Amino acid sequence: MPLKQFIKLSAFILLIVGTAGLLLNEFVWEHSSTRTIMFAVVDCVGLVNLAFAHFGMKSKAKSTK
Repeated sequence: MPLKQFIKLSAFILLIVGTAGLLLNEFVWEHSSTRTIMFAVVDCVGLVNLAFAHFGMKSKAKSTK
């Protein structure tokens, strides 16, 4: 698996876990703000990974001229 695909996959997994955690913490668990901050950080890391994979990494496809 190429690195770009791995980073995109991990970004989506982090976004899913972070978003689900934030929603569950808000509506089901109602625990402390520490857990909310942890899930928010997981969301931010997922967004940064996705942005890095989409905008920061160059594809290896070469144009033929």
